[in-house]
Amino acid sequence: MPRILMVIDQFNIGGTETYTLTLTRELMKRGFTVLAAGKKGKLLDSFLGLGCPCFEIDFVLDNFKENLPERRLNTEMLQSIILTQGIDLVHAHQIPSGGVAFAAATELRVPVVFTVHGTYYDREFLHSIKEATLTSVSPSIQLMLQSRGGHHSFLVPNGIDPLEFSPVNSAYRAYLRQKLGIPPASPVVMYAGRLSWEKADICSEIIHTVSAMRRSGHPDLQCLIAGGGHQEEHVFKLASLKQAGAKKPFIHYVGEVLNMKSYYAVSDCIIGTGRIALEAMACERPIIAVGSKSFFGVVKPDNYEHAWKSWFGDHDGSRKLSRSQLAEHLQKALDIDKEHPHKYVQSGKKWVTSMFPVAKTTAKMIEVYSQALKVSPAAKRTEA
Repeated sequence: MPRILMVIDQFNIGGTETYTLTLTRELMKRGFTVLAAGKKGKLLDSFLGLGCPCFEIDFVLDNFKENLPERRLNTEMLQSIILTQGIDLVHAHQIPSGGVAFAAATELRVPVVFTVHGTYYDREFLHSIKEATLTSVSPSIQLMLQSRGGHHSFLVPNGIDPLEFSPVNSAYRAYLRQKLGIPPASPVVMYAGRLSWEKADICSEIIHTVSAMRRSGHPDLQCLIAGGGHQEEHVFKLASLKQAGAKKPFIHYVGEVLNMKSYYAVSDCIIGTGRIALEAMACERPIIAVGSKSFFGVVKPDNYEHAWKSWFGDHDGSRKLSRSQLAEHLQKALDIDKEHPHKYVQSGKKWVTSMFPVAKTTAKMIEVYSQALKVSPAAKRTEA
């Protein structure tokens, strides 16, 4: 079995990093040796807890921008790890660290697999890693890569562990609400995601919408925000402003959290996209998909396929988010949860666990690794 080095910008809590952690866990279960490299962050302990050796390399600065002054040093550090740890394949995921990883590995004739997680990778970067084996996390990304220079990629979606994400019983749900100071009967809307760039804007729109709904017939509506990013201070200030005149806080900001299952459990509706949508559905919670590219709306059986192709509005679409639309879909989600709770959420769980089980997606990735190793310069040199 090949020895694999996972490379990410930083051990942060986010979709890309959680994808990498889940894949690493499953690979190690199957007997693979996996190591990881990235800037220190809150998710580092989760990797270490797997028994995965980790190397702290500052690929990015504290403002999340590329660490250009130390690029050559970081390249040399990665090369040292590859050589001393006997790495057979490097798997990279993000732009700053991915560029460094590709340069380090190709100099040593070690194959690189690069997973494209979103639409934000520019043509220049994609061209610079054209010799890497590419994977896409959604059909929209696969089509995008084809259109941006004819890049071939293997479709390998996010994988969900059904043991990690599952519904909780009502007694534990009530206990968690009490711990958070949320009234037992109040409907709770949860936003889960980064608080950076367009995702921070989405969270701000949710705060405005919830505040307006509380003034127009939903006085008990609560909002739960889980996530972090460089615009979290702005979001926090907006939340404080909106609930300044309220008798009790109705916006609960919990920051970056690892045990997402507990926070899904206390919520009546989740607003998110991508991996968040899969996790919430696996936990049998209603989901409203709002992505970077488009407002998707309530996810239900008749639009599952569309949701998958667009990655819940994160990778495709042109429907703009509006507060009126968001309020309409929030009402729909809350009503569905009351009228058809079991049928609705159980169909979502069944779809997610059949389409995206981590065992199935990891098997696909292992096939990609095998392909990359077969066509690598090192493999050709050995055959010669």
